[in-house]
Amino acid sequence: MSGSYGAGHRAPRWNRVGGGRPAAARLGVPWRPVVTFTVGGLLLVAVASIWVTSPIGDIALQVSIPALASAAAYLLDEPAAEAVDATPMPMRARSGSRLLVAVAILALGALALGVLALRSGTSTRLGVVVQLGGCILVAIAASSVLRRRTPEPGDAVSGGLVAFVLAIVLARPFDRWVELFPTEPGQRWAGSLTVWAVVGSVSVVAAIRAIRDPLDRARL
Repeated sequence: MSGSYGAGHRAPRWNRVGGGRPAAARLGVPWRPVVTFTVGGLLLVAVASIWVTSPIGDIALQVSIPALASAAAYLLDEPAAEAVDATPMPMRARSGSRLLVAVAILALGALALGVLALRSGTSTRLGVVVQLGGCILVAIAASSVLRRRTPEPGDAVSGGLVAFVLAIVLARPFDRWVELFPTEPGQRWAGSLTVWAVVGSVSVVAAIRAIRDPLDRARL
């Protein structure tokens, strides 16, 4: 038996397979905040589904968007354990694997919003999926950029995103030109969908540029 393990003792499983930790563990996702914000956001959508015609339902629906997006904000955090991994994954590989979790968060949110649309009797509220997708992309892009300066940008991005959305919902500073977070039929959905499509596209470009490995950037 090679290594520091004595006779009759097998090396831990993570040290026997591929020289590193299992793939799931090596993703390095901080599951606690991700799961907490995801569950919280889904519960808020459930509240909106129960109180379909109440202002409480509208508020819960609007707050659910930054809650679910905040879960995505933590996906690119780099715990200290990742820095000392025996076989570290390249930044782009780590980021790409974690972004699959963001797709799952969006899918869960879309499913919950679909149930809300059925209960409210209108498909208009499915447009909130576009708002959610845009906010998730903003969260990922912001985390990607900030990760160049701090290994765990999740707290800053999550707090900033929640504060921004709440300020928009409460103060409505842009309603003269566009409603960013409409929730009811008859509101100006076209402008909102256009804005979030543009914001999402810009966020994708920013995230792709930010998650390039330093060595790749040096070769350019």
